Order: sequence, then structure tokens, then C-alpha cells
Amino acid sequence: MEQKNIEVKQPAAPVWLSLVTLAGGMVQGVCAILVASSSLKILLGVAALAGAIRASVWHAPYVRIPLMFVSTALALFTLYLLWNAYRLRNLHSAQWRKRSLTLKEKASIAFSLLVALLTLILVVGELFEHPL
Repeated sequence: MEQKNIEVKQPAAPVWLSLVTLAGGMVQGVCAILVASSSLKILLGVAALAGAIRASVWHAPYVRIPLMFVSTALALFTLYLLWNAYRLRNLHSAQWRKRSLTLKEKASIAFSLLVALLTLILVVGELFEHPL
């Protein structure tokens, strides 16, 4: 019994058709980006106008002072938690179960420390700019 290999030739799509399709897709992509950026510019302009109108309300002392108090309290609490975690990790009784921190844990600690310190710096700057 003899087996015959039957080859079926499929018509090859011309290269120019692929290039035209690619060009059409690029034009549509550029058009979509331009339309979206135009909408974002309008949204940004409206938001800036609304912010300028409402800025005096958000910058009033009855809003600003409690927000500064809460921000300071939370930043100090974050610093306390970071210090306490460092202290507990380095206790003599914890040395037997101590493992090295992963890169993700180190990055999380560094980010928390940076944000807490930045918050305190901003609150001090706000106090210099607008004394109580």
C-alpha cells in the first residue's frame, strides 16, 4: 500500500495587502490617540477651572488645619510602626527566626518611610507659609 503525500497550496496573501492593513491600523491608532488627548485636554481645562474656583474653600483654615493635624498624626504613626518593626526584628530573642527581607519588603518599607517624611516636610512648609 502506497501512501501519497498530497500537498495543498494555499494562496499566499500579497505583502502589499499586509502593509496596507498595517498602515490603516496605524492611522486609526493615531486618530484614536488624538481624539482621546483632545478630550483629556478639555477635561483637564474644566478641572483646572473648577479647582481655581474651589481653591479658596479647600484652603480655608477650617479645612486646612484638621487635614494638617490628621496628616501629621498618620505620618508619625507610620514612623512609629516602622521603628517598632525594626526594634522587634532586632531583639535578641528574635534572632533565631530572623530571615532577610525580600526586595519587595525593603521597597515597601522605603516607600512608607519616604512618604511619611515627605508628609512631615510638607506640613512644616505649610506651617511656615500659613502660620496658625
